Amino acid sequence: MERGRQVVITGAGLCCHLGDELAAITATLRAGRPVAFAEYAPGRDYGARCRWAGLYGGALDDDRQRTRFMGRAGKLAYHAAAAALAQSGLERRDLAVIAGSGTGDVETICAVDKKLRETHSARRISPVVVPRMMASTVAANLAAIFGATGPSFTVSAACAGGALNLVVAAELIERGHIDAALAGGAEAADPIFHAGFEAMRACNCNPEDPPERACRPYAADRAGFVFGEGAGMVLLETRAAAERRGAAILGVLRGFGMSSDGSGDMVAPSADGVLEAMRRALAHAGVAPRDIDYVNTHGTSTPLGDLSEVRALRRLFDGRRVAYSSTKGYTGHTVSAAGAIEAILTWTMLREGWIAPSLNADPLDPELEDYPPSIRPTERPIGVALSNSLGFGGTNVTLVLSAW
Repeated sequence: MERGRQVVITGAGLCCHLGDELAAITATLRAGRPVAFAEYAPGRDYGARCRWAGLYGGALDDDRQRTRFMGRAGKLAYHAAAAALAQSGLERRDLAVIAGSGTGDVETICAVDKKLRETHSARRISPVVVPRMMASTVAANLAAIFGATGPSFTVSAACAGGALNLVVAAELIERGHIDAALAGGAEAADPIFHAGFEAMRACNCNPEDPPERACRPYAADRAGFVFGEGAGMVLLETRAAAERRGAAILGVLRGFGMSSDGSGDMVAPSADGVLEAMRRALAHAGVAPRDIDYVNTHGTSTPLGDLSEVRALRRLFDGRRVAYSSTKGYTGHTVSAAGAIEAILTWTMLREGWIAPSLNADPLDPELEDYPPSIRPTERPIGVALSNSLGFGGTNVTLVLSAW
């Protein structure tokens, strides 16, 4: 890769059930401190067995003119994107916006359906419906609000969507189409998602679990994830552009790899698939497995998914015990936001020299006794890290990240 087109990060913003102050969020992770998930009232009302959700409790923009085309995911993304842009100090308008959520605004879709059934008339439908429910609503709103003149669109890839949006943005930068991009993902809590994940038995349906231990990747008694909402947005630039304007560089996106499982199974992850994504990422970045100091795993807390990914790690590192952990025990599974949020958290670990432990992984799954995750706060330098995202349909994305 041409040295000047190296992709660097100059701004980051996120929000999730831990809040939106990155320093406070990372202090929680650095200490390995659990934060209780909230009771999800709509789930309680319709008798869901999964009681908990990771809900963002902060204030979102309520300017009716600015946000009239936004659903909640769009507002979450706007909140995170504004923080990323402010940190970067970027003022140029010719940037790309590559961001999205798993679907359009579900609340809007349900509201339109309800009104049509009640009134039997299309005349009462709001003119903002289509911009809210289209799949590209997040990217379109951000591009309009920030006046971006570069390409703007959404790559939707289920739980790997946030990471894949970063990949596409980096690819545009590497190939010279654009010098800067705002990229990431967002997801909002809603009863349809909540009920759907419960029906799949993907989320924790044990109502007796305490809220601070409801999500526990790698634990022997893990019972599924806790659905979370949030957004993660980063400002990516060429190294040359960032240096030219004197921007503080927070980290480097060294490379990336993608794969599909090809197994014909929509929801059961394949160790072969994620292994291929990691191998392709290392090849693209020009680094070897021995160069990797830490892996931020997808680690959702599902019995099959957690082990499948670790089996791939064993094969990639040929038995070498690399440090790895999942941060979803803190944030919950934020679906299309997860890859972007976790990349931000991993960049912070790289920059500051620490590893977040996997929460609640005690008692540890017996299969991991000889290859355990990091379960205690660890202070140590990290040079290069991987961040994995695995999506329904067998979509796998690996990012190779390093400090500046």
